[in-house]
Amino acid sequence: MNWIPFAFLGAIFQAVESGIKKKALQMQGMNNLIATIAFVFAGLLFAIFYVLDGGTLSLLQNLNQNFWMALFWMVALNIVAVWFNYKALDAAELSYLMPFMTLTSLSLIIPPMILLHEFPGMLSLVGIGVVVVGAVFMDWKFKKNFSDQEKEKHKNNRKGIMYFTMTALCYTFTPAIMKVVLVESGDVLFASSVVHILIGLGFIPLIFLMPATISVENGDGAKEKKKLSRKETRELIMTNLKSASARNFLIATLLAGTAIAISNGGINYALKFAAVANVFAIKRTMPLFAFLIGVFCFKERDNLWQKIIATAIMVVGAIIITYSK
Repeated sequence: MNWIPFAFLGAIFQAVESGIKKKALQMQGMNNLIATIAFVFAGLLFAIFYVLDGGTLSLLQNLNQNFWMALFWMVALNIVAVWFNYKALDAAELSYLMPFMTLTSLSLIIPPMILLHEFPGMLSLVGIGVVVVGAVFMDWKFKKNFSDQEKEKHKNNRKGIMYFTMTALCYTFTPAIMKVVLVESGDVLFASSVVHILIGLGFIPLIFLMPATISVENGDGAKEKKKLSRKETRELIMTNLKSASARNFLIATLLAGTAIAISNGGINYALKFAAVANVFAIKRTMPLFAFLIGVFCFKERDNLWQKIIATAIMVVGAIIITYSK
C-alpha cells in the first residue's frame, strides 16, 4: 500500500480545515460553537467507520488507567490549543499565520529533553535555526513608512502569532500523548472517535463561560475591539443562528469537521505503513497548502514574495528537524 497520498491528504486537509474555520469565524462570537460542532461531527464520522469496521463497545472494558490519563491530557491540551488557534485565525492572515505551524516540529525535540534528558543533535539544531530564520524573515519590515491600514494589519498578525504560540506549545506534546491513547486502546478509529467527540463536548461550557470579543466601528468609522458580557455573547450566538447566514455557517462548520476527520484519518492511516519521521516530513508541508488558500481564497497578497520565501524556509527547517529524528 502506498502511504504517501494519505500523508499528503493529511497535510492538505489540515490546511483546508484552517481555511474553512477562518471563513466561518467571519461570523463573530461563534468560536466555541464552531469547535463544538466541528469536532463532534469529526468524532461521529470516525465512530461510523469504527462501527462499519466491526467495532463494538466491549472495547471499553479493556481500557486501563494509562488510557484514561492520556485521554484526559489529550483532550485538555487540544481544547486549549484549538481555543488559541481560533483566536489567532480570527486576528491574523492565514498566509502569515500558518507557516508558524512548523513550530510544532519541536514536538520531536522538547518532550524527550524534558522527560528523557535527550538533547537534540547537530542536524536538529540546524533545522531549528532554519525555522527561526524563516520566522524572522516573515516578520521583517523592509519598508520604513507604513499606512494606517498596514500598521493595523501588522499589529493583528503579531497578535495572531502570540495566540498561536500557545497552540504550537500544546501541539508540541499532543503527538506523544496521542500515541499512548492509540496504543492503549488498540484501535485507531475508536481512539480517534472518543478524542474528537470529547474535545467538541469540552467546548460546550466555554460557550456559556467565555465572553466573546468582537470588532465594532467607532464614531470615526475605524474598527475597535469590544468585549461582550456572557449574556451578550449568548444573545449574539442566538442572533447569528437565526440570521440568513446561519445555514452557510452550519455547512462550513460541518465541512471543517469533515476536513478534520480526513486530515487526522489520513495521517493515522499513513502511520500504519511508514515511519513517523517520513509521514510527518510530508505533513510539515501543510503551511504551503495553507499559504495557497490564503492567497487565492482570502486574497492575502501583501508582501507576497516575502511570505513565499519565509514559508519555504520554515517548511524546509521543519522537514530537517523531522528527518533528524
